[in-house]
Amino acid sequence: MKSNPPYTATLSGKSTLLAETFAVLRELDRGHTVAEVKALVMEADLLGKLTQSTRKSVWDHLHTRYLTDETRAATLARMVTRAPDQQTASLVLYFEMCRSLPVLRDAVIGCIYPRYAAGFSGAGKADLQRFFDESAASHPELTAWSPQTRDKVVSNILTILRDFGLLTGAQNKQFARLYMPLPAFVYVLYRLAGDGVRTAQGVLAHEDWRLFLLESADVQALLVEASAAGYCTFKVQGDVYILDLRFPSLEACVESLTGEV
Repeated sequence: MKSNPPYTATLSGKSTLLAETFAVLRELDRGHTVAEVKALVMEADLLGKLTQSTRKSVWDHLHTRYLTDETRAATLARMVTRAPDQQTASLVLYFEMCRSLPVLRDAVIGCIYPRYAAGFSGAGKADLQRFFDESAASHPELTAWSPQTRDKVVSNILTILRDFGLLTGAQNKQFARLYMPLPAFVYVLYRLAGDGVRTAQGVLAHEDWRLFLLESADVQALLVEASAAGYCTFKVQGDVYILDLRFPSLEACVESLTGEV
């Protein structure tokens, strides 16, 4: 039975926090521990936030999104800080944010992607409000949210998707032409492998690709590209799909992606 992680309203307070995220991950990549970076934020005002309450609020959001697992955080910091291009860094952060915030992940997979796949030109507040209405049965915690809280969460989801390049426009959000660089794809591929998704069929069918508005044919094309670049071996023989990953772990893959091996 598929679990339903509870939705939290943390997105009602902060949205993307990109500049703050990059600043924190740079310090991690310099060798600081998560605890040491927290001290830099709270005591040395690394992020330029005047009040203690603001520093704590921002830190709590960043910790929830990216830093709960110290080993994974170090790998993420290396990937983002040393990424070959800004788009790769941005999409890796977007993926990790979606994975850490079920309300964001489900909203994209359950509302935004279906509209994209159905040929609509964009998505807006009314679409997300309807999605939350329909999700209340499996997520009763939604009924405890005030209308103001839910509206703020909806607005921030749309802002996040705009900031990460999936949507464009200030008021009427339209779907953008999202380009997924190969290094970002390979990072997600090995992230899924760490979750036990290692077969070609499992990768091609995985719903997390919908976070990037990718369909199965898009994923297959990127697997071919990744295979040609040496990050994996992907073969199609009739109806048989074969996938072998080159690296034993995400950490080893990131070392290669960032030019360290």
